[in-house]
Amino acid sequence: MDFTGRIFFNFETFDVWRIYSTALNASRDRNVRVAVTWEEFLVADLDPGGQIPAKTRALGACAAVRRAHPEQHQRFAQALLHLIYEEKDDPKKDSTLAVAARVAGLDGDEVIATAIDPGIELLVASTEQARELGVRDVPTIVGDGPPLYIKTTGAANYGSAVLRLELMNRMLHDDGIWTMAKPPIGG
Repeated sequence: MDFTGRIFFNFETFDVWRIYSTALNASRDRNVRVAVTWEEFLVADLDPGGQIPAKTRALGACAAVRRAHPEQHQRFAQALLHLIYEEKDDPKKDSTLAVAARVAGLDGDEVIATAIDPGIELLVASTEQARELGVRDVPTIVGDGPPLYIKTTGAANYGSAVLRLELMNRMLHDDGIWTMAKPPIGG
């Protein structure tokens, strides 16, 4: 199975980590080829003149790396995902950005210096482009058909990652004439 597409993410929701973990675990199967790009996305507009939230600054760093070093972008984004979600590193700390930069083979000081300017400007521009594709929230996967927004529960961490990825793949390549949803637990 080939799982391809553009996954829009930010560091605000644990759903992103669950999708990342699912793709990573499924890719261990020899019959699964995961070839996705991770692209940063702002769910809410920034407050002009306001403080840049720490996790948004980390997204800005991703956007700056995408522009300046596109060949290292995926490694940098995935290193940040791991550091923030798994290692519980603080995205406010320059050391978190520096470690992700080092993992990606980049200069940490350069990445830190570009996180706000031009990073945030690039992030806002790429978010506008993603919204034109129909992306409204994260994690959303865009492939051949309409965008697929995925909401998870803790149960997403259990069971077969390959079967979950196959289901996402089928939904992603659906012609868009149907959707599936379960009612909220207790509702």
